[in-house]
Amino acid sequence: MPGVLSFIIVLILSRVMYLSSSRFILKWYGCQDIPSGEFEYVYPMLDSLCSIFSVKKPEVHLFESSVPIIFTVGSKKVSHIVVSRRLLHLLEEDGLEMVFARELVRIKEGNVSQNTFVALIAGIIASFSTTALWMAMLSGFGQEEDPAPKFIRFVVMGIVMLPCSLIVYIGSSDSTSNADIETAKIMGNKSVLSSALKRLHNDILLNSMEYFNPGHVHLYAMNPVKVNSFFDIHLSLFDMRPDISTRLRTIANVDADDCQEKTIKKVLDGVEV
Repeated sequence: MPGVLSFIIVLILSRVMYLSSSRFILKWYGCQDIPSGEFEYVYPMLDSLCSIFSVKKPEVHLFESSVPIIFTVGSKKVSHIVVSRRLLHLLEEDGLEMVFARELVRIKEGNVSQNTFVALIAGIIASFSTTALWMAMLSGFGQEEDPAPKFIRFVVMGIVMLPCSLIVYIGSSDSTSNADIETAKIMGNKSVLSSALKRLHNDILLNSMEYFNPGHVHLYAMNPVKVNSFFDIHLSLFDMRPDISTRLRTIANVDADDCQEKTIKKVLDGVEV
C-alpha cells in the first residue's frame, strides 16, 4: 500500500511539473513583457505571421542577455516565445520576421510542450554542476577560476552531463532542419533566413561570454553553449544539431519553385501585399 501511494504521489507531481514546466522556465530566465514603447513592431509582425501559419498567437517575453537567443516554451493551450534584448537589437525587421516565423513552425509541429518538459528536467540535472562550484567556493576552496572549485565542478559535470544529454537526446524533438526548411518554403525568402542565422551564429561565436544551461540547448534557434576550456569538455555532448554550414546548405537547397508558390499563395490570401 505505501508503494502504491508513493507511485500515485510521484505520478501527480510529474503531471504538475509537466503542466507547469513553461512557467518554471519563464521564471528561470527572468522573463518580462516587452516594455511599452520598445520594439512595438513585434506584435503587428507576429499577428501577420500567425495568420500565415494558422496558429494561435503566442505570448512574447523579453529577457536581458547580451547573447542573441530566441526559443519557445509552452503547452498545447498556450505558447511563449522568449527573446533576448540582444537579438532584437541585432537583427533588422526582415531577419526578425524570419526567426519568429521559425518559432511558429515549431509551435505548429506540436512538440513544444514535450521539449519544455525535457528542458525543465534536464536543466535541473545540469544545474548540479554549477551548484557544486558555488558550494566549493563557499566552503573555502577559492574563487571561481581557481583550480579546486573548477576541478570539483568538472567531476560533478562528468557525473550529471551524460544522463542529462541522454534525456535531451532521447526525450526532445529536434526539428532544426525541418524548421529551417519550412520557414524558407512558407516565407519565400531563404536568403533572408540564411543571413539572419549567420548573424546570430557569428555574434554568439564572437561575443558570447554568458553561461547557458546545456539542458536547454534543444530549445534554442542557435546553440550558445560553448566549450571554452578542458573543464567544459562535457558540454560537447550537447552539440546535437546540424552545424551552421549544413543548415545553410539545407536552406539553399530548398526548391525555389516551392518558395515562389508559397509566396504567391500568401499574396492571393491577402496576407502579404
